[in-house]
Amino acid sequence: MGGEKKEKKMKKLAEAGEDAVKKDKKEKKEKKKEKEVPVEPVAPVDEEAAKKAAKKAKKEAKTVVAAEGGEKEEKKEKKEKKRAAEEPAEAPAAKKGPAASPAAAPAAAASADGNDRCFIGNLPFSINDDQIKEVFASCGAITSIDWLTHADTGKFKGAGFLQFESAAAASAATALNGNDLDGRPMKIELAAPRKAAGNAGATGAANEPGEPSDAIFLGNLSWSIDEAAVRKAFEGCGTVTRVKFLEKDGQFMGKAFVDFDSVESATKAVALDGVDLAGRPARINFSKPREKKEGWESAGKSSAGKPQRTYKPQNPKPEGCVELFVGNLPWSIDEEKISAFFKPAGTVVATRWLNDRETQEFKGVGFITLETTEQVDKAVELAGEYLDGRQVRIDYAGKKKEGAWGGGGGGGGGKSW
Repeated sequence: MGGEKKEKKMKKLAEAGEDAVKKDKKEKKEKKKEKEVPVEPVAPVDEEAAKKAAKKAKKEAKTVVAAEGGEKEEKKEKKEKKRAAEEPAEAPAAKKGPAASPAAAPAAAASADGNDRCFIGNLPFSINDDQIKEVFASCGAITSIDWLTHADTGKFKGAGFLQFESAAAASAATALNGNDLDGRPMKIELAAPRKAAGNAGATGAANEPGEPSDAIFLGNLSWSIDEAAVRKAFEGCGTVTRVKFLEKDGQFMGKAFVDFDSVESATKAVALDGVDLAGRPARINFSKPREKKEGWESAGKSSAGKPQRTYKPQNPKPEGCVELFVGNLPWSIDEEKISAFFKPAGTVVATRWLNDRETQEFKGVGFITLETTEQVDKAVELAGEYLDGRQVRIDYAGKKKEGAWGGGGGGGGGKSW
């Protein structure tokens, strides 16, 4: 029994061994067949044919784009024709041609208009009219100079506009762009043409004259302007009763107010808008007439409770008074100016200016003597009027004692000239 089992077991093992051998042989045969299968050769790439195909595709693409562009161009032309048809008959049809570049357009306009005006910038603050004319002397004559100032302070901006005698001179001036002037490279370029307007004044923009009155406003004034030059400029218009220069923090703002004896006189003055005053074209228009403020005519307080300055006498007139105290005088005061100020009242026969005892600086006050007491009555009516931009304060000083002091800018601490 045991032998049969052993024999069966041995038989099974033999059969398993034979199956393994057969399986192994089968796998070896399959591997051999795979190796023997011929590999199909890969066809070589034709580079020249590929290049031709790429060129052909590119050409076809360009053709498509050109066709699309043609359609767009056609649509554009149709739109232009439609616009031209809608325009007024007076407008001539523009010739077809290449569109001018944005940069070329202003240059062409300036050339066509004959632009004779230049902008100059980055200038030293010490520049003056004579110096700038000397700088551009080789280019041509400068007919007018407009210096630019800050509206709030009146201070020079270091820039301005130069008007030349011709467009050629202005063009030559631009060649000096970047040249050094007192350590600063100048910026020079042709200015934009001025807009055509009725009364252009000093700036090229329309200057509205305003509502007629007996007072005018002056702008764009030269730093060297004085009251005598203003009065001379308007002497043909009528009588100038007051000239007030505007200042801020002690700096002249390039502006002034001028009062005339009548609206007709002021109207004639406004018609001179753009007139040359000390080398600069003045801007002129009507100003609002001065309003008399109660506090400035007599002592008292304003509605806010603040004391108001008074310019008229605060003391009673002494009998036979021929002397007046004058205060709030400008530092530019002299005998000639004070005599001219009181000329409508009478003749000033003596003056005395008061100086500080320690510094000997003028205190802005003094005394004058008139010929008669009747002239004093007329003189006090000038209280509050302007003299070189300041309102003069006047009061009675009493009757002059014989030999008390003499005229001619006299002694006793008087102002020295």
